[in-house]
Amino acid sequence: MKKRASKKMVGIKCQCQDRPVPIEKEKVVMVQCPSCGKVYKTNREDNWCFDCRKKSH
Repeated sequence: MKKRASKKMVGIKCQCQDRPVPIEKEKVVMVQCPSCGKVYKTNREDNWCFDCRKKSH
C-alpha cells in the first residue's frame, strides 16, 4: 500500500491576511455618525461614516 502525500501546508501563513499598514490601537476610537447614527471605529478626525461622506461629495 502506498502512503498518500498530504496536501496540507504547515507553517505557511498567507500574506493576504496581513494588514498593509499596522493600526495603532490607541488612536482607534468608537464614534457615532452625526447624520445616520451608525456607530463604528475610526482613527479619522471627522465623525462622518463612509456612506454619509460619500453622499456629501
